[in-house]
Amino acid sequence: MDMQAPLLDELIQGDKEIHANFGIEVLGVHEGACELAMVVSSAWVNAAGFTHGSVAYALMDSACAYACASLDVLGLTTSGNVTYVRGSAEGARIRATAQVASQSRRVMTFTTQVIDQEDQLLAHGSFVFKLVEKR
Repeated sequence: MDMQAPLLDELIQGDKEIHANFGIEVLGVHEGACELAMVVSSAWVNAAGFTHGSVAYALMDSACAYACASLDVLGLTTSGNVTYVRGSAEGARIRATAQVASQSRRVMTFTTQVIDQEDQLLAHGSFVFKLVEKR
């Protein structure tokens, strides 16, 4: 993890309850990129037997936030566009990655994806973050 970005450490520490609720593990964050993982628990499986789509969205959104913070910039999600490709089930270990695609003075755009333990693509998307003043 890139500890040169104080904002990054602040966000990760501040998200401890979110990490606990989802079971999120921060695998790595460095210079505009982030990788998170979790094991899908029964609490996140819908009636059809698949991981609820909000899980992939939450992983991608958090990965984007940490990628943004790794550049010592605070960003807030303004939009997230996710395409779901394949489902996963209880017990699946899924990983989300986010990478800065572009940045202007006001916004940062990310490409994201979620894969399973067999490196199969589950979802991909793009997120736009509004850049805000540091708190």
